[in-house]
Amino acid sequence: MRSPFRSLLSALTSAAPAGLFAATVAVWSVVIPATNPAHAEEHPKPAPKAAAPAKPGAKQGKAKVMLGSPMTKVRFSEPAYPLTDDGTYRSFMDKILDEYDRRCVRQEQFGWEVAKDDQERLDYIFQGTMANYGRMGYLLGEIHPKVVTDAETIVFLGDRDKERYLLVWTPLESSVLFMMCDTATKDAKADQPKTAPKK
Repeated sequence: MRSPFRSLLSALTSAAPAGLFAATVAVWSVVIPATNPAHAEEHPKPAPKAAAPAKPGAKQGKAKVMLGSPMTKVRFSEPAYPLTDDGTYRSFMDKILDEYDRRCVRQEQFGWEVAKDDQERLDYIFQGTMANYGRMGYLLGEIHPKVVTDAETIVFLGDRDKERYLLVWTPLESSVLFMMCDTATKDAKADQPKTAPKK
């Protein structure tokens, strides 16, 4: 990543609730909050839902981690917490994709707890994970959407097997957020069956 950390993401609209990844170490050990990018000065809103367990029927009380992305089939450089979305992540990614005449079809978001000044670990998470995307055959290109005004948020498009993924990295004060979605052109009907069954 370009620099250690900065207070909070300034790239998003004021409509986004406050508190992106405002989790403390104690909170991380119990549940993983789905939070959203916004200014710290904005008025707080109700806390989003906690992340769903990685496996159904798993023991409750301890947050689960995932080794990689089920959607892109890429392994992270170290396990990450899966996060649920209250609509904020999707909204932000759709705003980015709107500039490229695309939209989100499926999404995932993950987080890592990182000490405030631990640049080495931050680099390890980011660089190792992105290197794994390259090893898996993804063609990666950094993009600079107008909606992303925060210099520390890094955005990529990753292409493989006729699929295009949006990858968004956001380092925060004591964590790093990785959002991604499978994309389609705005006029594509990827969510609908190709033919309707005949009666």
